[in-house]
Amino acid sequence: MKLDLNLLKRLLVIDHPSKSEWPMISFIINECYKIGNLEFELDEYCNILITKNTTNPEFYPCVCAHMDCVLPNKYKSLKIEQGRIFGKNVKTGKRIGLGADDVNGICCALQLLKVIPNLKVCFTTEEEIGFKGAFVAADNIDFFYNVSYLIQADRHGSSDLITFTNGIYSASEEWLQEVTPIAAKYKYSEEVGLGTDVGALAEQLQLSGVNLSCGYYKEHTDKEFIVISEFQNCLNFMEEILTTIPCNKQYDIKLGYYPYNKESMVYGYYDRYYDDFYDDENHDYLSKYKDEDYPEDGYELPCDTCETYDCMNCTKQFY
Repeated sequence: MKLDLNLLKRLLVIDHPSKSEWPMISFIINECYKIGNLEFELDEYCNILITKNTTNPEFYPCVCAHMDCVLPNKYKSLKIEQGRIFGKNVKTGKRIGLGADDVNGICCALQLLKVIPNLKVCFTTEEEIGFKGAFVAADNIDFFYNVSYLIQADRHGSSDLITFTNGIYSASEEWLQEVTPIAAKYKYSEEVGLGTDVGALAEQLQLSGVNLSCGYYKEHTDKEFIVISEFQNCLNFMEEILTTIPCNKQYDIKLGYYPYNKESMVYGYYDRYYDDFYDDENHDYLSKYKDEDYPEDGYELPCDTCETYDCMNCTKQFY
């Protein structure tokens, strides 16, 4: 599937910070009216729940994306250079963030709705301030009772298949066996994440869920950018998952909770990941994109509990 760059650019210029998602909600609803055979509703927390049904399947795959972002930017313009997208303030001319976290995921979901015959999509609110929308969305049992598995594009980089997130192993081993050959084709491999909506939903629903890298970098900062080819690869990966992985059953998970605090854990998978992630020699996913490529001054916006002002290497606990 070819990335709809015009759709992506229209999404990126929408101002939609947490608690002010209505411009994005309105845009998505208008797009839904352009796609045939859809049913959709807003729940009490303004999450959008969409079902596309052409053959009355017993189960559906479900794509998730969140509709809020961290940085408010009312005066955003876009610039594309060397296959990358970054933002500028039209008044000041300075570089600003894009909100690709999670505009990229929204773009994927809308494009997939057009081509996948049987699909559910859950667009959530207020992910950036504690997955609030996802926890409410999970109460919509009539929507999720026939979901086979969950998938989201809400991860920086180009190759991470997040199977541990929100303190749980979120992916079914059976589902992973199905997806491994496809992941190898698109050069994705298992990694650990901190948290996102798909983890919250997987935990609440006890359904298999994964999060995918989708080509954005330095999210939550004025130096954020998107690598178009990597985003295209993610979209192709998602399309092949949705057309290949069987949806004739639910892929359940067995919940086990693991603390984020390294010192309180036995030396296991998460510890090994933790060591690798903070070893600059081993973890170099950003090394191919140097700041020198983007000379504009920028600053990093801290979250409410930030101490390092370094979102790409955040060590704060979510819980």
